[in-house]
Amino acid sequence: MSKMLNSAVSRIGSRLLTLLIIVLFCTSLWQLAAAGWIQGKAIVAQKLLDYSWQKTRTLDDEEETQNHKPWPWADTWPVAKLIVPQHDIEQIILAGDSGSSLAFGPGLSLAGVAPNTPGTTLISGHRDTHFQFLKDIQLNDTLYLQAAVQTERYQVYDLQIVDSKNYKVQSHADEQALVLATCYPFDAVTAGGTLRYLVFANKQST
Repeated sequence: MSKMLNSAVSRIGSRLLTLLIIVLFCTSLWQLAAAGWIQGKAIVAQKLLDYSWQKTRTLDDEEETQNHKPWPWADTWPVAKLIVPQHDIEQIILAGDSGSSLAFGPGLSLAGVAPNTPGTTLISGHRDTHFQFLKDIQLNDTLYLQAAVQTERYQVYDLQIVDSKNYKVQSHADEQALVLATCYPFDAVTAGGTLRYLVFANKQST
């Protein structure tokens, strides 16, 4: 009787172990598929953004005011391209810095001026994705901001950590500046703090 009971228990244990392995295997496959889907969407999105930016840069005079959305339902579109040679960075800048825009790339803030115009252009990005490289930016690094019709060169002259509750980026019409902003600290476990890391750069004469 004892041998039969032990045999039954062994069979049940074996089946449970097999079931557990199957469940873990299926869960792993699902997670891999989900990660692959997200990565795939990111790659396709960047291709579409690049294509929209190229269309923007080849506008003729009659199309100059048109915005080329990367996909029909997008609520944003490319307005510039940020190039940082020292850090091997080339990123499409999108209109607006809402959450939906920043999910796909850095966003041009309405608090600043249009790219490569007098005043201060303010561009925001997530600290753990597109603007993660800001932690490696050094004073005197060169930045290029490519707009639809021209590219300007900027040089980093200041790096600051500020509290967004009581700090506002100033814009002066008599100078042309660029500010890149992201959340701080870069390795924060949770998002939503008020600290911001700012990179200040001035236009350089060609």
